[in-house]
Amino acid sequence: MSIDFAQYLVERLKQCNVKYVFGVPGDYNLELLDFIERDPELVWVGNANELNAAYASDGYARVKRGLGVIITTFGVGELSALCGIAGALAERVPVLHIVGAPNRAMQSSSALLHHTLNLPTSFTTFSAMSRPLSCSQALLNDIEPRDPSTWSDAFDKVLKDVLEQCRPGYVEIPTDAIHYKVSAEGLKKLLPSPHSAPPPEAQAIAPTIGMNVSPRSPTASAAQPKLPPPDAVTDHVVREITDRFAKAQKPIVIVDLCAARFGMTDEVRRLVEQSHILGKALLDEHHPLYGGCYIGANSKEEVRKDVESADFVLCVGALRSDFNSGSFTANIDPNISVELHSFTTQVGYAAYPTTDIRHILPRLTPAFAKVMSSRPGGESTKSAKVVQELQPKGDQITHKWFWPRMGKWFADNDIIITETGTSVFGLLDVPLPSHATYVAQILWGSIGWSVGAALGCSLAASEGKPRRTVLFVGDGALQLTLQEIGTMLRRGVKPYLFVINNEGYEIERQIHGWTAEYNEIQQYNHQLLLPFLAGTKSKCQYESIAVHTPSELEALLNNKDFAKDDKIRLVEVYMPRGDAPEELIRQGKLTAKANAKALVQ
Repeated sequence: MSIDFAQYLVERLKQCNVKYVFGVPGDYNLELLDFIERDPELVWVGNANELNAAYASDGYARVKRGLGVIITTFGVGELSALCGIAGALAERVPVLHIVGAPNRAMQSSSALLHHTLNLPTSFTTFSAMSRPLSCSQALLNDIEPRDPSTWSDAFDKVLKDVLEQCRPGYVEIPTDAIHYKVSAEGLKKLLPSPHSAPPPEAQAIAPTIGMNVSPRSPTASAAQPKLPPPDAVTDHVVREITDRFAKAQKPIVIVDLCAARFGMTDEVRRLVEQSHILGKALLDEHHPLYGGCYIGANSKEEVRKDVESADFVLCVGALRSDFNSGSFTANIDPNISVELHSFTTQVGYAAYPTTDIRHILPRLTPAFAKVMSSRPGGESTKSAKVVQELQPKGDQITHKWFWPRMGKWFADNDIIITETGTSVFGLLDVPLPSHATYVAQILWGSIGWSVGAALGCSLAASEGKPRRTVLFVGDGALQLTLQEIGTMLRRGVKPYLFVINNEGYEIERQIHGWTAEYNEIQQYNHQLLLPFLAGTKSKCQYESIAVHTPSELEALLNNKDFAKDDKIRLVEVYMPRGDAPEELIRQGKLTAKANAKALVQ
């Protein structure tokens, strides 16, 4: 049976449990979008711009724990999305970037078309720019369809790589490929889930970032030497880690974002609970074994002492950056640490690249439980209380009071999104509800990302059981991407939008330029945003609120009607300029110090 290539693509997206597709229309992708719109199961979201669409597909993939999809047009559209695609690469988010391109005849004749650069390389430059940001590419213009499965196989290869590696992939589709007939047999082939582990051999020799998919290119494994039997290596690594744990008197688990990206969060919880290990992050933050967030010198003192005095540290899915390590001040002895990554396992100073987090962690849980069953007692390690009850001082809303108070308002299964600024640092030591989903972009830290991501998170949440979506964003970051609030109104999602109004870029002030003009912004009237963006035709209910004092915020949070997400709400929270969470103040000093370091000659 033969079907249009575009229909093949649509069916594959549905098999990946995709419902919402993000992007902006352009003449090179319009016929592809016809297939999206005609399908009763898919929804074309339609974003204000391609950058926001990339952010939205990122947020959608994080909450769905699956694939995010963005469709752009050749050149001007795809380049606009690249900052968002780079963030998905940095933070290991599976996003498929589909680009509609000029037809093959026009490309082969080097026609001077709109959206080109007036250069001989116009038709290869943009895909080449995306190559370092993609785990895999399929450029159909470069692939001769020798049989009805050639193009569908090339598409499937990219899709498979995206799902297995949790990284972005890129597919360029010429307009004449939309209706090209391909075999439907490929639809019977199972695709991996976004968190499934490839065979250990494949993990060790996985294609490098930027590899092109083409039948004319050799496969990545063709020239690789034969690896040791993976089962023997895995057995050895599990025994080695278990032996170290058995000898430890004060074990600790530190969990980072790659544990979530590769579907290991529940497994980590089981390991911690069965082994009575003090755990940090991505766990139930109200569990007695939860100890707080370890961020090197930027940690709470009791947390730092707990971690740095441990005699066994299991790091699960670590992705260490300056912001989540206190500017690289983490002080853990490599001799007593074990690191589980998606690409290798590090035990002390030894590396085992044929193993990975998805093979090792499920086998550690019963192994650690067996160790614990042989120990007398097995009392749980109790953690120090991280957050203290505070009373507001004066009539100003300060970060020290605001974030713990918000923590009390959160519902059990809320989706909580924070911008990389005062918001992300403000919630660091606030225990979140046991089943909440926390979304932040700590590593890439693209200003304004959270607003687009909140759209994607809200749409993902709409597909399952009712959940509130709560966004915290500063007045400066909001200005970059606020157009996407219009898309929220258009699509009828109802997140809470808490806008921190502290008159500019507070995180930058804390690093450098306390009184500098470049950290200032044009002050918007945020109370006019929702009615302006809603226009006259929006059917979505909305409400704009401004709070200036702790008593005003307290009254709002205690209002039962406010707790119902029956309308989109923008809550403008006025805070004094110069006030910041303690963690941000410390990180600002650490960052300023790191930036000022002179290169040793």
